[in-house]
Amino acid sequence: MFKQYDEIILQYILNRAGGVLKPPTGDLKYPYIDPGAGYGGELWDWDSYFTARALCRACNVLPAERVDKAGLSRERVVEHIKGCVLNFLAAQERDGYVPIMVAAGGLFEGYFHAEHKKGVPLNQHKPFLCQAALQACKFTDDFDWLDENRLIAYMRYYEQNQYDKNSGLFVWQDDVMIGIDNNPTVFFRPLRSCADVYLNSFMYVEYIALSEILRAKNKIAEAELAEKSAARLKDAINAEMWDERDGLYYSQDVGFYAAKRKIGDFEFHAGLAPSWRALPLKIRFWGCFLPLYAGICPPDRAQRVCKHLDDRNVMSDFGLRTLAADEKMYNLEKSSNPSNWLGAIWTVPNYLIYTGLLRYGFADRAENLRRAALRVIGENIEKSGDMYESYNPENGEPNLHPGFLSWNLLAIEMLDCTQTNKK
Repeated sequence: MFKQYDEIILQYILNRAGGVLKPPTGDLKYPYIDPGAGYGGELWDWDSYFTARALCRACNVLPAERVDKAGLSRERVVEHIKGCVLNFLAAQERDGYVPIMVAAGGLFEGYFHAEHKKGVPLNQHKPFLCQAALQACKFTDDFDWLDENRLIAYMRYYEQNQYDKNSGLFVWQDDVMIGIDNNPTVFFRPLRSCADVYLNSFMYVEYIALSEILRAKNKIAEAELAEKSAARLKDAINAEMWDERDGLYYSQDVGFYAAKRKIGDFEFHAGLAPSWRALPLKIRFWGCFLPLYAGICPPDRAQRVCKHLDDRNVMSDFGLRTLAADEKMYNLEKSSNPSNWLGAIWTVPNYLIYTGLLRYGFADRAENLRRAALRVIGENIEKSGDMYESYNPENGEPNLHPGFLSWNLLAIEMLDCTQTNKK
């Protein structure tokens, strides 16, 4: 029988979440959000976006006295969610490049700017900056503070530097700081070869967020361009990433090259060239379900995608495995460099796929995933008094970094706040 962990989890979060809100320091000129546990003086891209999302949720659904007591007053949250966006935009280079993280001191301070000046091809801020800006604007009902031209430049940098024209998909420059650190479809693979389903799904959502910002700013022509780019990308994802035989979306290998070799006037392979634009990397990891979250998947495909969630290799009693257990790369070793996403349970995939299931009307599946995700968090808080960065899918035991907050705070969005806000 499912045990309700809502109040236990919420109280844990409210006791600690105020600690992720940090004052300006060094290169971080504005208040910002620090992930907590194992980090310090660092602003990270998708971590800060999802943490901000959870804090906005807390302010919107919980009694003001509870969030105020937790140090999460609406005014303070506003200051920090705007500050995250402003810090990243302040770090933007003239060509539009925005670094993945900004550090105030320590090993990474100034690193990305120095590498960029050398001409090193770097992965840009993962596609959450427009979403973070839109979230802050909507939460405050204020768009005036935001310079939308910087967001346009940031998206243009993606289009000029991380876009594969042949497939119509976006690629990673390399496997460094891609979010899912050791995603097998990117990790240790050739440079610029992977059109990751995670990257492309969120790029689509990023275009949609940009268009909404531009419409609010009355820049209709620019908004329409963003919407056309979103539509093209959606078409490319559905054409190139969908696997009809398996009923699932896969990352794609786009690293084609032509070997040039001749004997006299005879040139090898000079005739029939590949007619395909991408080769599927048939590895089931949690990103394969992100087209549900993004709203990319047509309804007639969604049911087929969901059937994979019936497979115990994909789903455990503690939620969605980050990599299916029947993949040869499945590995539950505790590792922090890179963080291990080869099967361990992380809160952010559970939350995102839960949200995607709700979007498509799969309420029962969403509820099962919600319960599993809250179970592993709640049980560990009961046993050890902490949240962790990730968990073992076989037994629910914790992996690294006790006290890790960041996107673990998304548990707030999965709680039954109709009950918790009565406490």
